[in-house]
Amino acid sequence: MESRRGAVDIPDGWDFLVSGDAFVTRTVKAAGVYWLSWDPKSRNRPHRRLRGLWAPKATIAAAEAKSEETAAKRGRARTSAARQRDRTEERYREELRQAILAYLAFAPAHAVLAAEIADEASAHAAVVGSGRVGRTRIIPLEDRAALAARASIRHTHTRYDDELDRLAFRSGWDDDYLYRDVKAAAHVAVDRFIEAHR
Repeated sequence: MESRRGAVDIPDGWDFLVSGDAFVTRTVKAAGVYWLSWDPKSRNRPHRRLRGLWAPKATIAAAEAKSEETAAKRGRARTSAARQRDRTEERYREELRQAILAYLAFAPAHAVLAAEIADEASAHAAVVGSGRVGRTRIIPLEDRAALAARASIRHTHTRYDDELDRLAFRSGWDDDYLYRDVKAAAHVAVDRFIEAHR
């Protein structure tokens, strides 16, 4: 095997474990004796990629046997954890939805519209891994709710998207001041929309 320091002789009784099975790899690493094997950097691949590891055959065999023995139990644990994550996410979406309703504070005559906006905004803003405002923990829930509600209203109850589409067909529309004008007009339109329904 080639290394940064030249050729390395693989010890007798060692074998190669290809990357892919996280449980087996963790178990082999926990045994303490292994060498990692990487694909080298190249012009087309600027980062090394882990191919797998070399370890004693007995260690790999024991890890694979343990993987087979515990597969059902680990499967049940994954299912249980997924259900718990779903329940946690559902609770959070409902908390965000209630915070959006509190922010909107629409008059009773517009309660249905408020519920529609809260449903859409909370579902959209809280998608796991989306990077949207509903996923951040940096700002308080009330601020997340306000930003999510305003974004939903901006996209569904103002001409914001139409104006952006119109700018896209203009040459040089990427000038910041044009976008800022559209954004400022949408901000005012959202304020008016909210006040008209309170």
